[in-house]
Amino acid sequence: MANDKRFLAWKRHHRKRKSAKAKVKLYEQGKLPHDKLPALAKIFLQRKMRSLSKAE
Repeated sequence: MANDKRFLAWKRHHRKRKSAKAKVKLYEQGKLPHDKLPALAKIFLQRKMRSLSKAE
């Protein structure tokens, strides 16, 4: 039972993360403005930019 609940929660969150990452990719291609990004996608973008700046 607990495994089923955990799987369903993972599935729900995974779907949101997957669509947010797709939105980030669209933003990087210039097909989507920054203000149209969902909150989770903005967090992913911030994290990506932070890691890129540390790599330099």
